[in-house]
Amino acid sequence: MKSWVLFSAAILVTGCGENNSDSETLVTPPQQLPLVDKTILDFNAIPELAATLNEMIEERPEGDFFVTGTDTLYSGVYYKVDSMSGEEVYIVANIKDGRFDGPSIMYRPDGSKAGEVQFQNGTPLEGSAQFWNSRGQAVETQEEALKRQ
Repeated sequence: MKSWVLFSAAILVTGCGENNSDSETLVTPPQQLPLVDKTILDFNAIPELAATLNEMIEERPEGDFFVTGTDTLYSGVYYKVDSMSGEEVYIVANIKDGRFDGPSIMYRPDGSKAGEVQFQNGTPLEGSAQFWNSRGQAVETQEEALKRQ
């Protein structure tokens, strides 16, 4: 995460140069895809990412996420290691303007997907929740997904 902050700062510093308002030189960056859609995640890194993020952001009573010690809403990838139904799970999600937005995916430490819910502006989209047991079979509930086989 520190590398990301340093990288962002470097972009800001090197990007601040001569102001050229010629419309032919302006470039619009492509729309960034949600990071949790990437097919390759380093599951061994998630606990460390979650611990770092836990120090950098805070969830306030109203449910929004803020940069710790500020009134700045957090936007970025969210990592959390949690225990549900007696099982350790990794949660990877997108947060936009302090609220979950896009896919929120629950993984087992072995990398298998246990569940996924789509959010829009902090609200889960009706009918978007999907769950899978440790064999990869679709199941109806989170409890079934996390039941030891």
